[in-house]
Amino acid sequence: MSLKKFFLLLSTFIFSFLLISYLFIFKFLESNFLSLEKENSKNRVNKIENYFQKEMTKLHNLTKDWAAWDDAYLFMENKNFKKFIKANLTPSTYLNLKIDLLLYTYLNGKIKAGGLFNKKSGKIYLNRELLNLIKENLKNLSNKNLYDYKKLVLFMDKPFIISIYPVLKSNYTGPPKGYLFMGRFLTSEDINTLANFFDVKDLQIFKSDKPSPEINFIKADFNEIILEKNHFLNDKNLKVKVSFFVEKPYIKSIIPFIGITQISLFLIFAIIMSFLIDKYILKPLLKLLSEIKEVENKEKTRLSLDYPTKEYKNLASVINEFLENISVRENIYKAVAEKTENLILLFNGEKNIIFKNANVDLYFDSEELKYLIEKISEELKNIELFEGKLEIKNFNIKNYWFNFQIIEVFKNLYLLIGQNITEAKLKEEKLFKMATQDFLTGLYNRRYLEDALERIMAASKRGEKFVLLFIDCDDLKKINDTYGHLIGDKVLKVVAQAIKDSIRKEDLGCRWGGDEFVVILNHCDKNLGIKIAERIINKLENSEIKLNSVKIKPSVSIGIVEIDGTKEIKEVLDLADKFAYRAKLNGKPKIIYEI
Repeated sequence: MSLKKFFLLLSTFIFSFLLISYLFIFKFLESNFLSLEKENSKNRVNKIENYFQKEMTKLHNLTKDWAAWDDAYLFMENKNFKKFIKANLTPSTYLNLKIDLLLYTYLNGKIKAGGLFNKKSGKIYLNRELLNLIKENLKNLSNKNLYDYKKLVLFMDKPFIISIYPVLKSNYTGPPKGYLFMGRFLTSEDINTLANFFDVKDLQIFKSDKPSPEINFIKADFNEIILEKNHFLNDKNLKVKVSFFVEKPYIKSIIPFIGITQISLFLIFAIIMSFLIDKYILKPLLKLLSEIKEVENKEKTRLSLDYPTKEYKNLASVINEFLENISVRENIYKAVAEKTENLILLFNGEKNIIFKNANVDLYFDSEELKYLIEKISEELKNIELFEGKLEIKNFNIKNYWFNFQIIEVFKNLYLLIGQNITEAKLKEEKLFKMATQDFLTGLYNRRYLEDALERIMAASKRGEKFVLLFIDCDDLKKINDTYGHLIGDKVLKVVAQAIKDSIRKEDLGCRWGGDEFVVILNHCDKNLGIKIAERIINKLENSEIKLNSVKIKPSVSIGIVEIDGTKEIKEVLDLADKFAYRAKLNGKPKIIYEI
C-alpha cells in the first residue's frame, strides 16, 4: 500500500469521527462555552466599575487636598483674593492637575472664582450647563456625603467625573466657608484606552431608564457579547453598554472534554490503523531519523534509499540534496562572516557558542564574551513575547559602544550581529558638549539652563525644593579695560572653578552671560544655599591672578532666591539679579537673600 492510499483511508476514518463528534457534542459545548463567556463578561464589567471608582477616589483626594488648605480658607474670606487667583486659578494649574473644572463657591452655591478650562483656547469660562451641574449636585449634598461626594455624570454629552469638598482649614477644621468643585471629562481617547486595557470592543455610558440594577445580555454568540448594566457605579441614573470580543482562550477550557470524547471514538479505529501505521509510517520514519542522527554526528554524509514506499525514498533523496546545499552555503557564510567588519556570533539557548568570526576575538576575551552572552540572554528572558528579532542599541562594554541585532534563526539558536559605534558615540557626546557647555568656563551654557529651568519649575510646583544663586563678577569691565580681555577671561575661569569646587554633584552650574553665572541647587533650602554661596566666596578669597607685579583677586556678589513653586522663572531670575546688584552696591563681596 502506498502512503497516498493509506492517508486516503485514514482521512475517511477521521472525517467520520469528526462528523459524529460534531453531531453529539457541539450543541452541548456551545452552551457551556457561552455560559463561561457571559460570566467572564460580568467580571470584566465589575473591573471596569472598580477602575472608575479608583479614578473618582483619586479626583476626590485631590479635591480634598485643595479644599482643606489655609490659603483657600483665607481666599473664601476675601483676605488674599488677588494673590490666590494669580497663583492658583491659572491655565497651568488645570494642565498640571489634569482637570477640566476647578471652581470655588459659597455655601449657597454662589460662584466665588474658577470655572471650566478650554484646553484649545487656554481660557477659563462658565456656561449654563455648568451652573445647572452645580445646582443639581449641591441639592444632593447632605451630612452623610458632605465629605465623600464624588460621582460620574453625563455633562455636556460626555462622561464627567465630579468631586465636591467643603473649604476648610489645613487641619480640617471649620466652619466650612464654601465648596470646591473639581472635575474632568472622560474623552473618547480615555474611553478607548480603557477599552484596550480591559480588552473591550466598545464601551458607552448612558442615562438609565430602568429602576433595577440587572445585567441584560443583548447579544451572545461565538463572535461577540454585548451587555447592558443599569445602576452603574450604584447610580440609578447611569447605565453602561459594553461589547466584548469572545475570548478564544476559553475554548481551551473545554478541550479536555472534546479530547476525551474524540479518543473514545477513535479507539474504535485504533486496532485497524495500528498495523498500517507501524508498517508504512513508524518503522520507516524511525529508520530515517536514525540515519539523520548519524549525519548530524558526522558518521555519514548521505541517507540510504532503502525504504518500503516511494514517498520515503523521495524524501531521502530530497534530504540528500538539502544536505549538499547546506554544506555549500555553510562554507559561503563562513567566508562572508570573516570578511565583514561586524561582529558575528552564533549561540544557542544554553549559551554555548556555535560560531564566531575573528572580530569577536578582536574585541572580547573568553570571560568578556561569556558576560556579553549572559546579558543578552537576560534581555531575551525579559521579553514577554519574542518575535524572533531584538535590537539593542548603545550597549556599553569594555569602553566600546555597540549596536546589536539578535535574530532567532532557529528555535533556541540565536545569531548576533554587532556594529561598533564607538567613534559615532564619541562624536555624539562631543556635539552634545559643544551645544550645552560654555567653551570658556566649561560650565553649562544659558540655553541648557533655560531648558533645565522649565523642568525645575514644574518639579517645584510638585513640592520639590530648589535654590537659585545669581553670581555677578565684581569689576570685570574694569579688569578688562585695565589689563585686557585675556586677564578678564582668566578671572571668569577662576570664578567658574570656584563654583565647580563648591557645588554638589547633583547641582547645576551655568554661565548666564558676560560676567554673570547662575547655579541651581537641587533639593536644597535657603540655609544650605547660603553656606554654598559662602564657600564660593571663601574659595575666591584664597585665589589670585598674578600679572607681573600686580595681583588680581577675583570677587563676586551673590543673590539667593528659593524656588518653591510660588514664582515663575522670570520672577525668580529678576529677583536674584536684583539681590546680586544690591550686594554689589552694599560693598563686595556680599550675599543678599530673600528673608
